[in-house]
Amino acid sequence: MKPLCALKLGRRSWENPGPILLCLAALGLPALSSAEPPDALTNGVQAMEQHRWSEAMDDFLGVLKTDPANEQAHAYVALVTREMELERQTAIRQQRVVLLGEASKRLDEARLDPTPLDQAIANTTQAGRRAQEDRWHAQCDEARLQLENGHLLTANDLVLKVLAENASYAEAQRILSELQADLRKALDQPGTLSVEERYAYDGFYAFGQADYDGAVTAWAKTRAVIQQAAATPQAQGSAVQALHFEAYEKVAWAHVEEEKRTADMRALFERGMLLYQKEHYTEAMDVFRQLAIENPDYPQLGFYLVQAEAAAEKDRTRRLGERKREQVAALFKQGVDQLEKEHYEDAERSFQDLLAIDPTHSEARSYLTMVKAEMSRRHDPKAAQMHYEAGLVDYASGKLEDAVREWRVAIRMDPRHEKALNALSKVQKELALNKDPAALP
Repeated sequence: MKPLCALKLGRRSWENPGPILLCLAALGLPALSSAEPPDALTNGVQAMEQHRWSEAMDDFLGVLKTDPANEQAHAYVALVTREMELERQTAIRQQRVVLLGEASKRLDEARLDPTPLDQAIANTTQAGRRAQEDRWHAQCDEARLQLENGHLLTANDLVLKVLAENASYAEAQRILSELQADLRKALDQPGTLSVEERYAYDGFYAFGQADYDGAVTAWAKTRAVIQQAAATPQAQGSAVQALHFEAYEKVAWAHVEEEKRTADMRALFERGMLLYQKEHYTEAMDVFRQLAIENPDYPQLGFYLVQAEAAAEKDRTRRLGERKREQVAALFKQGVDQLEKEHYEDAERSFQDLLAIDPTHSEARSYLTMVKAEMSRRHDPKAAQMHYEAGLVDYASGKLEDAVREWRVAIRMDPRHEKALNALSKVQKELALNKDPAALP
């Protein structure tokens, strides 16, 4: 296995060439003779990757001074020139938009017509969009140049940055397809890559195929190899940075976690359905409520939650008898009304009386827990979360008014409960739209 990079590449680090050789290999750059320092072209490429445009330009011009026919240096000079100009134009546009915005605001405050300035802002913004297209094109040109020079990791990094901003950008998609073929070719040739390079390539290949679990696994192996071989944390960090996968590892982890969450919700829904089909309605209702807390908009959840609640209520009626069922319903409504009015002691008695008649009433038990929490401490984030989750269940069941009530209580208990605030705003708009479709834009 090749030695890992223990030093940062620089003009004087050639005195200890071992770590340099690994860094160059990880970057896809040609190996240097141990008797010579890194050449200006190599230093220029590294400076360019870090957006140190002036340093990169100095290095490439230095190459052309000694070798005027060097095609790589000419290509890099063109790319750096374009990047520097794009950066300059972006800064000018941003400053122009700020100044125009301030001037437009002053005109508006003076009750003068700001339309010409607003149009100028729109034109500048449109020019910014065109400049963004130019920047993507420049990054793709750079990626293609890196690809042609065999720097697959750097090329991957550039293309994936473009696609992160615009997933449908056709030029980047074409280069990514070529990169995938070259990565596969490199992986199929034994002995050409170090262990950590092979795992890094494997991760990028999996990432390009949307196999995020495979990418995470491959990059975890890369880290393990680097950690085992590197002498210091600084050396580990340099080696990881040289392999370009760190930012995409985070993206891959996010996909893996989302896929797991989706699978867990699907399993929860299927478990609820199995209980429902076996006519275990109370248990099915509890499972569907768990799912509603995770995702109240889960497909078909609302229908089966309502059906399970109705069937469970029918079972309760059969078990308690009609008179007791009516008594339970009245006590529950009374307890909820008292809770909403903040008459906590009265609400506590109502729910306790209800549970004395029907100890299996899960909603009453939940509300009683909330009441006790609110009696002990008015501003209670934990109790607020319970109300928020109860609101999610109501929302999934289509009980929008009940959801509003729960989320209002949650906000009273914890005014900074962001999810409850957002949910309340959303459902209030839905209610307004249901009452008067013309009321909302």
